Amino acid sequence: MLLVTWEGGGNVPPAVVLARTLVERGHDVQVLGPPGAVEARFRAEGVGYRASGATVPWRPEAHHALAAQVVDQVGPGGADVAVVDYMQPSALCGAEAAGVPVVPLVHTLFRDLSPMHMAADVEGTNAVRTELGLAPVARLPELVERAPLVLVTTLEELDRPQLAAGNVRYVGPLVEGPGPDEGWRPPGRPLVVVSLGTTPMGEAPVLQRVLDGLDGAPVQVLATLGPHLPARELQAPANAKLTGYLRHAAVLPHADVCVNHAGLGSIGAALTFGVPLVCLPLGRDQPANAEAVAAARVGRVVAPDAPADHLRATVLDVLADVACRRNAARLADRIRALDGPTRAAEAIESLLR
Repeated sequence: MLLVTWEGGGNVPPAVVLARTLVERGHDVQVLGPPGAVEARFRAEGVGYRASGATVPWRPEAHHALAAQVVDQVGPGGADVAVVDYMQPSALCGAEAAGVPVVPLVHTLFRDLSPMHMAADVEGTNAVRTELGLAPVARLPELVERAPLVLVTTLEELDRPQLAAGNVRYVGPLVEGPGPDEGWRPPGRPLVVVSLGTTPMGEAPVLQRVLDGLDGAPVQVLATLGPHLPARELQAPANAKLTGYLRHAAVLPHADVCVNHAGLGSIGAALTFGVPLVCLPLGRDQPANAEAVAAARVGRVVAPDAPADHLRATVLDVLADVACRRNAARLADRIRALDGPTRAAEAIESLLR
């Protein structure tokens, strides 16, 4: 099996979980992705890896090169199925040209596949398709919609499943285990975990207002910072601790509220452990994700430029909201029942029979 990915933050954990699950089930899995930190994460899980030579394929020539690499990996004697991050249209096209089943891995809400346009457009993708001998497409989402199987790493309860055809499988969040952070202990309770993502989105002023708002509140605060944001740029109150990356599965079982940027991976991780949310959508697909959280009544949505006192009031309101916690616990039960890694692996295996 070939799995194609890139370094986009929240897209990596579900790919790692899926690859490891497939390896544990006895499959030969090879990942094609960027060199560096992402490669190290897969190799640490015992998954084979081939560096694609590029980080994000923004340039037209990179699209053609990635498609050619995929064709090479799934050519005669190569992979029998390709699982491809859906935000890499050229890789989807390469697998299609090679004639193997293509499984787009969708790590955003299925209701809106517009993130496909972040690294590609229809014109450039059709140039790749012409080179591969494929017919053009009118819309990039066609590459997902007509695949034999689509894996969506969220719950139907947060999406609009009526928009999904029979090829779509909601497998729930695929959350990495605690790994090297196993055994982490909280500084106290109630615990508010603040996590505004691992990629730069100008979040420092937002995070500072959260810290200011929770200064002196009857909670302990743990704020995890992306590698691009030095702790020295922030002022933490006495009841807050700043730290680098910690795995969600080590921290969130101890949390009472999770304040985040409404990235779907972070939302899914919080709900996996029944933790209600305060969402501060910073951009990209995050406003739609935050809207889904509010609709499911598992959290609140606050504008990222909200004043500190409003942020404080919202966090304390969610902390005291029994119904919100009950709803989050219900979705946690649903996630456990789904057993997403197994469900996803079995769906892929069905294409081989």
